[in-house]
Amino acid sequence: MRMSNASVIKLFSIRNKFGKETTVEKLQLLNSIDTKDIKSKNIAQTLYATLLFLQAYTDNKALYKQAGDLLLKLKEYVQQHENLQYNLYNSGISGTTICAAFGFEMVKWLRKTRQAEIKFDSFQTDDAQIQVLLSIVMSKAESEIFQDGNAEWKSWLKQMRQPGENILDQLIDIFDSSNIRPEVKDEIWNTIGLNVEINLVSSCCLPASLTKMFYHRSLQKNEIKKSSALKPVSVKLSNAEAEQLIDCSRMILIRHLREIDPISFTAAKLISYYHLSRGISVTLMEMVPERRHPIDSYMGYVVFKNGLPVAYAGSWILFNSGRIGLNVFPDYRGGETRYIFKQVLALHAKVYNLKRFTVDPYQLGKDNSDGIHSGAFWVYYHAGFRPIEKTQQEIALTEAARIKAGNKYRTAPAVLKMLAESRLELVLQKNAVRFDATDLSRVYAGIITQKYKGNRRLAEKGAAEKLAGILQIKNYQDDSMNFILRNWAVFLLCNEKEIRQNSSLKRTLKTLLRLKANGSEEAYIHALQKAGALQNLVSGLVKNYKTDF
Repeated sequence: MRMSNASVIKLFSIRNKFGKETTVEKLQLLNSIDTKDIKSKNIAQTLYATLLFLQAYTDNKALYKQAGDLLLKLKEYVQQHENLQYNLYNSGISGTTICAAFGFEMVKWLRKTRQAEIKFDSFQTDDAQIQVLLSIVMSKAESEIFQDGNAEWKSWLKQMRQPGENILDQLIDIFDSSNIRPEVKDEIWNTIGLNVEINLVSSCCLPASLTKMFYHRSLQKNEIKKSSALKPVSVKLSNAEAEQLIDCSRMILIRHLREIDPISFTAAKLISYYHLSRGISVTLMEMVPERRHPIDSYMGYVVFKNGLPVAYAGSWILFNSGRIGLNVFPDYRGGETRYIFKQVLALHAKVYNLKRFTVDPYQLGKDNSDGIHSGAFWVYYHAGFRPIEKTQQEIALTEAARIKAGNKYRTAPAVLKMLAESRLELVLQKNAVRFDATDLSRVYAGIITQKYKGNRRLAEKGAAEKLAGILQIKNYQDDSMNFILRNWAVFLLCNEKEIRQNSSLKRTLKTLLRLKANGSEEAYIHALQKAGALQNLVSGLVKNYKTDF
């Protein structure tokens, strides 16, 4: 047992080192590890993380295969040993079980695609509150029975249950048939706090048909000097391949007890896939129309390395500027994080024609301990991002100088927390817009307080219908269109006269709103970038109404 444990620890220490002798040593260590000797939770987790890393950053075909074979043996061993499986609960390791509350659409998808692997576990909310919440979601005709103590929700659903149906299926059907707005439905589901247990019986990796293997002689630490160095190869996906990408992207997040909207709310026809260099590939995802943000475009991406999902995040695109982040899964830290992020930035700039990127404080560690622990600030800094606020600019310069001076200096967590108080910015071209949707929130507040003296109702009442009339949008009562009109109306009606007098601008706005409501999100992004008059109008609003609280 000690021999295998020592081999695991040694293998982990050299996982990101390369050379002929190191490759031989890795293979020897892999051969010396017997999964039967794995008794410790920490050793099992270390071995699992090391094997994933050795596949993503593999030296050669033999090492990749040997790491894969040992991963399979580890999974089978864990499944056969109840005590170890119990200790690895919620670890996300193949062969174990996780339990958590996920969003409605994700649970519905899991139940559809992995019926035998997911089951109801428990509620986080008491019965009385669940009964109130179900009364909101269910039809009034049915939920009336819950009033004045006539029936209790659990017993009622039990009586209504079909043969073979369980409480999870019933609740999914109730929520699925409700006509409540999706985001409201999500909040009610989340408030109920339905925990599900998921057995992780399969690995999380793309098929060979979607993978271009790369064998490493070293790690790429240098940055891409120019975006032109990126030569993405767009892959034409079949529906089945697109579904495989979505499946892998969702499951890697579920293993880490995470979700983000563009990955939860996408569809096969709404994703694209690109092969980059060094075994890196990226899938870009947009959301289905009913889930989209009304003004900017919330897109998602997942990075794969030799077919394994190694990182993910979202981007929020408005005109030619995008807020962006990067989350590298813990098992793959110590690899080519900086290089991967530069590739992600270059791909976004190329596909979406972006000229500026920003990073929100949360990504850096504000109210996010993982961002502080991982030193996320320096990943963005080395990619060219700089703090927007002057105080953080000065701190960053001081810290960068100390790091450059050597002596293995590391920025203290307290300093990283200070640096996380400012957004970061990377300007690729001088003519980039210098605002995003968070700035427009401040503009909205400024319009309400300055133009309407704080009277929100006066600003919003009838605004959507008025804008629809000006633009001659006949389907303004459709849910998706009405939602978008209501969010744009207060902004655009500040320049009502200009819009009424500008036929070209009216046509542009009508096209944009239709694309946002029911068309392609990527087409909306590019159409918005061509709308020079609208960009000038919004820039003027930012200048005149932006309010800082």
